[in-house]
Amino acid sequence: MILCDIGNTHFHFNYNGKLIDTRKCEIKQEKIYYISVNKEKTKELLKKNPDSIDLSKLVKFNTSYIGLGIDRIMACKTIENGIVIDAGSAITMDIMNNNIHLGGYIIPGINGLNKSYSLISKKLDYNFNMQIEKDILPINTVDAISSGAIGMIISFIENIEKNKKLYFTGGDGIYLSKFFDNSIYIKDLVFRGMKQTIKENNL
Repeated sequence: MILCDIGNTHFHFNYNGKLIDTRKCEIKQEKIYYISVNKEKTKELLKKNPDSIDLSKLVKFNTSYIGLGIDRIMACKTIENGIVIDAGSAITMDIMNNNIHLGGYIIPGINGLNKSYSLISKKLDYNFNMQIEKDILPINTVDAISSGAIGMIISFIENIEKNKKLYFTGGDGIYLSKFFDNSIYIKDLVFRGMKQTIKENNL
């Protein structure tokens, strides 16, 4: 079984259990079960694999949220209770309670925040120090912007956590999860939701 989560910049494949990230679709003439947030990349996938199936048309998910992205739906689908945090280009945080999606938040991702400093001043145009400690007072500019930005993300999550289990996924998920004791990182969380959808539809 081949699954594909088409993001803003990459194709994320689960190719018979092997996870592959690529900017171009190299797979041809296969039936691929996919979701997508990128119309152009969807066209690329379907041109090479016309028998592919769009799972967004088949998924069942209990939410009153208007405009919830299919990637967020799939990430949340197998979580009964807790907060699902997908840390990529943007960081999405979705609240699940008894298999019902209550709502969620979107904030800029780590890379986006890093780039934003150069818009303020060229003197702040540094790459973040990803080795910062949570409770250490910075004594240089690199650590100051790193701690400030990453600290904002951590504080936001702490504010909504309220003793809930945190389920991290996405490229920066494993990094952010280390700041929380009540957390777990699940790399293939979106694919788990896709598999559940396939099972529910007897595909």
